[in-house]
Amino acid sequence: MDIYRKILDLIDQHSSFAISAHIHPDGDSIGSQLAVYSFLTDLDKHVRIFNTDPIPPNYHFLPFYDKIEQPGTLDGYSPEILIVLDASTLVRIGNRLSKALVPKQVTINIDHHASADRFGDYNLVEIDVSSTCEIIYKLIQRSGTTIGQERATALYTGIMFDTGCFQYSNSTSQVHHIAANLIDQGIEVDKIYRDVYGNYPVRRLRLLAKALQTLELTPDGKIAWLMVDQKMLNHTNTTLEDVDGVINQIRSIDTVEVAIMATANAPGQSKIGMRSKDHVDVGKICAEFGGGGHARAAGCLIDKSCKMALKAVIEVTKKYLVYDD
Repeated sequence: MDIYRKILDLIDQHSSFAISAHIHPDGDSIGSQLAVYSFLTDLDKHVRIFNTDPIPPNYHFLPFYDKIEQPGTLDGYSPEILIVLDASTLVRIGNRLSKALVPKQVTINIDHHASADRFGDYNLVEIDVSSTCEIIYKLIQRSGTTIGQERATALYTGIMFDTGCFQYSNSTSQVHHIAANLIDQGIEVDKIYRDVYGNYPVRRLRLLAKALQTLELTPDGKIAWLMVDQKMLNHTNTTLEDVDGVINQIRSIDTVEVAIMATANAPGQSKIGMRSKDHVDVGKICAEFGGGGHARAAGCLIDKSCKMALKAVIEVTKKYLVYDD
């Protein structure tokens, strides 16, 4: 029996579920959670979603986003089954949730990261797909349940996010077929794009302007980096949510192979985001710092200031960089 069938049988056999995903939620983690929530509730299951961090405002258009709770409401809740989505390790859902959200029966782990641990009792991990939303699409299809407009909106959002709006190399022919099927459910692709990427407050642009002032490149122009420290966040009245996407501004520089961004995450801690174009596996670089991700997009947390964290990551990146003759 394949893993899809096993998971669907578990769903049939149980009635209470909790869903969670990685800290700092993004389009794929949010979309996959909401699609699974909708799928399970249509099967008359009792379902709750718990995330460590709040959902960014640009995802508030998604159906059921307001069903996502934070750890403070857990209050000893223990479902029969815990479904963890888009998290390469259990602790990626947050320290508190990873310890307190304990199922009575089993944990189901569904992920697509190359660095994924098989921490679940059942692990549906496919590293050759675009996103966790792609896996959830296939799971729902296998169940015989209609995708429907609400679930299609959530799934398309996640796939769009993790493929960089279908720009990345993970935008396979299968991904485009799935996207077409989701569009056929009646979703508004132009509205989804605008809500996620085209509806920013002016403070975000002011933060971008300050971040770009820190831009630096190696002499050959192949590595570019910038930073957002706490002073910038305070001055522009922004949060970590407003940093999303800034790194793409420097990856687009013609000479750049690797883009790196450091953001003040907590006192003495920096959040590193990395993107690459063709040659460098940034997932491996971030793994050296306890993080992970994909070959072309990855991240990690480093217990150093932004400047010191950047210095450490840049030195490691130089070792991975492939220089053309």
